Amino acid sequence: MKKALLYLLPLILLIGCASNSKSSDSAGKSASSCAAPSKTYNNAELDNFLQTSYTVCTDLQEAQELLAEANDFVADPSTYIAKKGAQAKVELKRQVMAMIASVAEDVIKKAGFTLKSSGDATNAAKDLPGMDKLKAAKDVKAAIKNLKKAAETAPQIVNELKTLLSQL
Repeated sequence: MKKALLYLLPLILLIGCASNSKSSDSAGKSASSCAAPSKTYNNAELDNFLQTSYTVCTDLQEAQELLAEANDFVADPSTYIAKKGAQAKVELKRQVMAMIASVAEDVIKKAGFTLKSSGDATNAAKDLPGMDKLKAAKDVKAAIKNLKKAAETAPQIVNELKTLLSQL
């Protein structure tokens, strides 16, 4: 009985994956997804069966989605391209807005902290022995140059951002 189930389960999974791919919408998104194994059981036969069935199911769904997208393109290339362009524009806007929020907050916090601690870094470098003192002093000088470069770059970023946002 166990062996019969082991032979029937892959067939049932393949039929299930095939029926899932038939019930997809026009964009090729599957109505339901394949179920990944919830864990490994340290049993090679069982683990291999579970992983292989999951891999086969997901590979078939990905193939179906790709073919559906290719068929959409072939059916009406200009509509497909316009739709993808609009989606890309929305995604780009979302990424830019997320970047603005993230970078602005992170840069302001880091710059403020770094400027406050620059005197401490210089004093700490003076307390180091021998060649380490010289290397640390050079590194502090390089770090100050980095901050100056950041100060020069910030207005350029603002200009690039204004240009981008005016076109989106």
